[in-house]
Amino acid sequence: MKRNQLIALVVAVVAAVVIISLPRTPYEAEVIEEVGTSSALDAKVDEAVAIIQNGQGAPMQAIGMLLDVLKEDPNHEKALLWLGNFSMMSGQWDKAVDRFHQLSQLRPEVEIYTLNKVQALMQTGDTTRALNTANEYLNNYPDAYRVKDFAEGL
Repeated sequence: MKRNQLIALVVAVVAAVVIISLPRTPYEAEVIEEVGTSSALDAKVDEAVAIIQNGQGAPMQAIGMLLDVLKEDPNHEKALLWLGNFSMMSGQWDKAVDRFHQLSQLRPEVEIYTLNKVQALMQTGDTTRALNTANEYLNNYPDAYRVKDFAEGL
């Protein structure tokens, strides 16, 4: 019986994470629009994302395309964002932490990057680092209401 309770708890936690991630979509779309789609690398990212979102083609092929973009430009914001998002969706929290950490270093003013990093840190079980990251961000950006709300819930 305890095993069934543990499985139910794990399912509930995963469901909660999915629900928490749903409201972010419109805000992430704003960030992606800011980044733009002018280069060949951006077009490659768009193609990879379409493969995954439309379910047409092999998802790992699309991830490979995103990783190829990072080989050409290790700081390609749009590729890092999508790899971070897909890492969160697939429960690869350590990878998500790395991607969103890199993004938050590239563009510290973009709140969603830090919020996603904090959420991924929570999923890895590193509550202390998550709280420190949130508080450090709030010291620099005190009006960051999403990070503030999340930090207050910790």
